[in-house]
Amino acid sequence: MRRIALPCAEVSPLGLGTAGFGTSVDEKAAMRQLDCFTERGNLLDTAHVYGDWVPGEKARSERVIGKWLVSRGARGRVTLSTKGAHPRLETMRVSRVSPENIRRDLEESLRCLNTDFIDIYFLHRDDPARPVGELLECLEALRAEGKIRCYGCSNWRLERIGEAQEYARRHGLQGLACNQLMWSLAAPRAEGLGDPTMVGMDAETYAFHERSGMPAMGYMALAKGYFSRRQNGKTLPESVRALYDMPENDAVCRKLLTLSERSGLSAAALAILYFSAQPFAAVPLVSFSSETQLEDAMTALACDMTAGLAQELRKLRERY
Repeated sequence: MRRIALPCAEVSPLGLGTAGFGTSVDEKAAMRQLDCFTERGNLLDTAHVYGDWVPGEKARSERVIGKWLVSRGARGRVTLSTKGAHPRLETMRVSRVSPENIRRDLEESLRCLNTDFIDIYFLHRDDPARPVGELLECLEALRAEGKIRCYGCSNWRLERIGEAQEYARRHGLQGLACNQLMWSLAAPRAEGLGDPTMVGMDAETYAFHERSGMPAMGYMALAKGYFSRRQNGKTLPESVRALYDMPENDAVCRKLLTLSERSGLSAAALAILYFSAQPFAAVPLVSFSSETQLEDAMTALACDMTAGLAQELRKLRERY
């Protein structure tokens, strides 16, 4: 099975997104998804805030995964990625990116996930007003304590990533191991997101990754099913149309569906393989509402990435 090398782990070329675990995907269905996915994949991505949009118990996604890890004795065969220091959902403008909140959230995540360490720990948001060195020194301390193996950023602006990497270089720190950002074959309309703190891939950021070799993880990697729905002749929900229904994405979709016909792979599988075709380590993070969707996407994990296919996939999105 193919694996992608990250600074502290070798992971499957697809990560299982778990934002809906314990909420839109009930615990029983989530357990089945985890069983199915880990037959071939090993990267599980969650966040301490996932599930907090539902009243009641907090950190529902992490708690479901923690139960599964214990019931299956699976900690040694998965790579765990989680995120902390996200604002409280009711006060999104109030930053929680501080050493105190980072440590507090991590300790709670460890308890919820029933584990002693996190493989890749992401700061879920940034606070540009806080010195970047203060954040990195906190993360380095947690790494020295063995609570995390490496750390990264999610939804950080490129200039702050550069600032962080320069600080790490000057002070002999491990530095950011990965950048998790919104990225797929389809470009979203910023005004359709409803959350201005989300940061997506753009030409400048792509050039940075290509130049530096820093790995990237793309969330919303299947563009909320935009390509699959188009391929299957399904009507796009208003939320998907508001984000992705524009001429640029239509052009990408038509090329993707042509490649799908020639290759025999579904649009979803090809959209996942797009990440493996990049000149730097890149992993898509995908959530599924059904096991059928998951099983279709998993076909990408068994596909051989030829040079010809990689070239065709990179050409699908030429604005980079």
